[in-house]
Amino acid sequence: MSSRPDPGAPPPTAEEARAALDALDADAAQLAGRLESPWWYHLTLGILAAGAIVGQSLPGILGITMIVLVIVCIPFLMRAYTSRYRISMTRPAGPRSRRMLLLILAVLALLMVSGVALKLAALPQWWVLLPATLGVAATVLLGRRYDAVLRSEIADPPPSPTRR
Repeated sequence: MSSRPDPGAPPPTAEEARAALDALDADAAQLAGRLESPWWYHLTLGILAAGAIVGQSLPGILGITMIVLVIVCIPFLMRAYTSRYRISMTRPAGPRSRRMLLLILAVLALLMVSGVALKLAALPQWWVLLPATLGVAATVLLGRRYDAVLRSEIADPPPSPTRR
């Protein structure tokens, strides 16, 4: 069955087109309301980020093992969220959420590099707790902000030139 309109059917009236667009706007607002991440989601991501930061500073196989465990855990976390809440957003919805995602990635990359720098500087191992703690805080705070921006962009997308 095709979702294409019947080529022989008359085009929708302006009122029908407006009603269809309004229904899409209502669906977008409802979807945006469902994108509230549970309290544990960003906290768990933050703990995983901290694990990756600590893993960067650990020697040899211990560090590699920690990084691999973090990488393996992330898909399980995403699957748990998707199966529990029946929704998954794998991409930013617009330019503001894209910028927020890039900011989060840049902050976490900087914190990971700091873990490596601490290792190279031969500082005591416990110093890595500072960037790891900042990684948890940044993931939780920026992750919640990302969710808010994403919901905003989904609920109220910028008007297209062909609409209204």
